Amino acid sequence: MQRYLALIALFVFSLPVGLSISGCATQVGDFCNGLGFGPKTNAVEFITLQPETTGISLSWGQTGQVSAPSAFNCKKAAATVSTFTYGSSNLLLADISPTGALCGGTWNRNSPGGIADFTICTPPTGSAAEQCNATSCGVAQITASGSGVTSNPVPVFVHPPVTAISVPAQTACVSQNNPGPTFTATVSGPNGVVIPAASVGTIDYTPVTSSIVTINNTTVTGTGTNGTTTANMPGSTVVNATVALVSAPAGYFYTCPPTNIALSINGATSAVVNPSTPQNILAVATDQNNTILSGLTLDFTSTRPQEIAVSAAGQVSSTFPSATAITAICQPTTCNPSPIGQIGVLGTGMPVVSNTLNVTSPGRSSTIMWMASTQSQYFSQIDLTTGLPSSPIRTPFPPNSMVLDQAGNNLYFGSFRELMIYSASTNGLSKEDVSVPGVVLAASPDSTTLVINDQLRQVIYLYTVSTGANTSVGGLATKAVFSPDGKNVYITGPNNLYVHNANSGWSTYPINATEQSCTLNNNSPLAGGTYDPFCGSDLALTIPAVGQFITGSPTTAHSFCPNASANPPYYPAAGSVGAQTDKLANTNDGLHILGASVSGNTFTDIGVTVPTGACPAFSGGTPRTFPTTLNQTPFPAGVTPTEIDDVLASPDSSVAFVLYNATAATGLLPAYQPSASPGAAGTLSTVQLSGTAQAPIAGIFSPDDTIFFVSTSGDNLIHYVDPVALKDTLTINPGLTNASGQTVPAQMLAVKPRPTT
Repeated sequence: MQRYLALIALFVFSLPVGLSISGCATQVGDFCNGLGFGPKTNAVEFITLQPETTGISLSWGQTGQVSAPSAFNCKKAAATVSTFTYGSSNLLLADISPTGALCGGTWNRNSPGGIADFTICTPPTGSAAEQCNATSCGVAQITASGSGVTSNPVPVFVHPPVTAISVPAQTACVSQNNPGPTFTATVSGPNGVVIPAASVGTIDYTPVTSSIVTINNTTVTGTGTNGTTTANMPGSTVVNATVALVSAPAGYFYTCPPTNIALSINGATSAVVNPSTPQNILAVATDQNNTILSGLTLDFTSTRPQEIAVSAAGQVSSTFPSATAITAICQPTTCNPSPIGQIGVLGTGMPVVSNTLNVTSPGRSSTIMWMASTQSQYFSQIDLTTGLPSSPIRTPFPPNSMVLDQAGNNLYFGSFRELMIYSASTNGLSKEDVSVPGVVLAASPDSTTLVINDQLRQVIYLYTVSTGANTSVGGLATKAVFSPDGKNVYITGPNNLYVHNANSGWSTYPINATEQSCTLNNNSPLAGGTYDPFCGSDLALTIPAVGQFITGSPTTAHSFCPNASANPPYYPAAGSVGAQTDKLANTNDGLHILGASVSGNTFTDIGVTVPTGACPAFSGGTPRTFPTTLNQTPFPAGVTPTEIDDVLASPDSSVAFVLYNATAATGLLPAYQPSASPGAAGTLSTVQLSGTAQAPIAGIFSPDDTIFFVSTSGDNLIHYVDPVALKDTLTINPGLTNASGQTVPAQMLAVKPRPTT
């Protein structure tokens, strides 16, 4: 017996240690509490069914699909469920199939005749009445179950088909970064019957222009209310509403636009900028609530961008001595945009203009000048550093116009056969384009676009220099001027004002701007006649460029403040001045529109107060007028024009000269020195040009404002006039001849600055 007990003891103690331990161990990490008992980590703890916060909205008979449920364990890690079972709290209102397909009503179940189950959704009882009742509208709760766990309930809202969604109109704009109204929509069904909010569910709101407003779609379901708002950038936008898979415009949101933009440099509205020291503009924009606005995209513009430029960020830099007027515009659509139908509502969709900064860059620079004539097939150049004209350069056809782009890179010669493009650095012909014959009227500030008028076929082209492509509108034109920002171009003819806006395209307005002193003979060159490059109506932009004055009797003004009832909604009339003018010019200080006419041989000074700030809202009539004063004086004795060729004002606004043709002239150049006081008359005098000069027919200022170059008949020379001393100081011969070899005067001049060293 003792031996038997000893054998048992030996067997027990000889068992492997590992075997005895494993038989007694517990894996505590397999349990949620980490203590070795209770729910395990591989068990399903909870199930989520989306959308948790907004629910699902279904019209009668509309089908949908719930998203796949998500199962999680106690550690909030994904858990596995082999099969989910779906349920509805009201199968007669919102039914759900085994695969999660929803029905706004009841699914077909156990259908005979081979019809697949869960393929026909029958609207709930009472829906035939096309309005909500106790059985046709309401909310059912949908759940998903698996592994003994049921998900959160998802509300399903059942209602009549949605035909319209609208939100209350905003009665006041909201300042930037401020909370706006929370949208409370009215949802309508058939026959315009309003669907109760409790049966609609959560509506999602989306702005078409997201920069205008931020909308938060996270409120509690079942109220019909959703979408708290915060105003962002100025402007207005359509707000779309979506419910029951129906999305439609529901209303608008309006963020307050600026009502004032104040520009300054070092606290002042005038500045001196040296080439080595750029200056930064401080632009402070405020809205009607005096909220300071940030992040605006302003268009900064300079009237002399080649000499004194301003960047998109508002930094002013000088390359050459000159004087300029700098303004900033908040202009739709890059600033204060709005849908077309909302232009002017609560101030949105309207341009807003700043005050003007007067900037000068001191010093002197040299000049390169080009000279041409419609009577010659040549043009010539002079570099003032040498003082000697170049040899005449022959063009393929006699030009009817000459325009130098703002960058000083290309010379554009128009002709009745083709467009001729010459390099301004080499005077070499770089391109001929027969697709756009006509008169070159203007080049855009960024040097990318030309305005060309085929006066024979009466087509106005906007010509893209880089590609040769063009857009066009029918019309006869004699003058074109781009706004300094390049977004608008204003073109006049004898009967119409043509406007092209970068956003809205072409607009045409009837005017009466027939010049008193000449008759436009646009087909004479091809009939063997002589083209008159000076004949035709004229216009001058205000400074800032918020409108334009157009020659005629009377002289009329147009504003760029849009008329919300017009289509396109731009450029209505803004007043008239009881004076006949044949040619016009503006002064950079923004105080004067200067004109001249052979009618009564008069010089006209229209003192103008240019409105700044926001355009007024209106839908007809005269939206904005330009307050004006009128001063007129006859030309001095000895000046009897038969045609006014041009009126040119100096960059620093100190003097303006009148160019004209006359049957009898003795070399007198009218010079007008405007008053610096708004509305006051200036002084009209004359400069006696030297030698045998007769009429001063064409002219141009040097960019540094130190020389006025004037071409004269009689001697066919170019005279250098000191614009301060009002004296003729020098003459040069442009060397232009006609087909018979006879000398002809220069009728077209172009200049660009050149470094003195």
